[in-house]
Amino acid sequence: MRAGYILPGIIFLAVATATAATPEASPASADPISATMTARNAGSAQWFFAMAPDDVLPLLPANTRLDMLDYYNSGVHRESADASGARAVVTGSSDRSLRFEVGDTCRFEIDVFPAGSDTLVALIETIAYPMRDSRIQWFDARWQPVRKALEEPSLADWLTPDGRKHRAEVEEMNPFITYEATADAVRGVITLRNTMETYFLPQDRADAIGNYMHPELVYRLKGKRFVR
Repeated sequence: MRAGYILPGIIFLAVATATAATPEASPASADPISATMTARNAGSAQWFFAMAPDDVLPLLPANTRLDMLDYYNSGVHRESADASGARAVVTGSSDRSLRFEVGDTCRFEIDVFPAGSDTLVALIETIAYPMRDSRIQWFDARWQPVRKALEEPSLADWLTPDGRKHRAEVEEMNPFITYEATADAVRGVITLRNTMETYFLPQDRADAIGNYMHPELVYRLKGKRFVR
């Protein structure tokens, strides 16, 4: 558990330069689909989805991703199958955002953030435990790990002024913290919504959360980092 209280989730965020968002800067493994995506929407959320190397989305081979995009762009409601046989389908798309689902418990979204002369590309995976939870890792344009652009929140970040007065009590009742991450690339915002209410029985929620924890944390992109 990160910081002693954070239950790991699975979000991937990629950092790409403006010039890197071109086919020439793409991983060699993506070459077979360059011609398909480049002429249509190079640099868009769909392009990043199609061009991601297989080790970033190991259950979704490139051809499966292209099929998913073709079905969605053609207005055909048809599901594909990932490498394990689970359903895989694109559920929404715009120039800067793409949402898709894999199986019954995994939801993804890709968001493209202009960041000065660079571009931030967020691939967010949220899993239901049954409470929803998301995780964060960072990559460059070639999907190599880079410095984080959004620091993982600690328990102190979630505490309200009243919660700070009862920190020991909150720590005891919340051995970890889960959250659901969503992004708005147009506004340059990432929101982390506290999902711990589903961890507790209704009669215990007031004592465990009450006015002690913020329902959400909002981060805005400044330069190349997200700040609260």
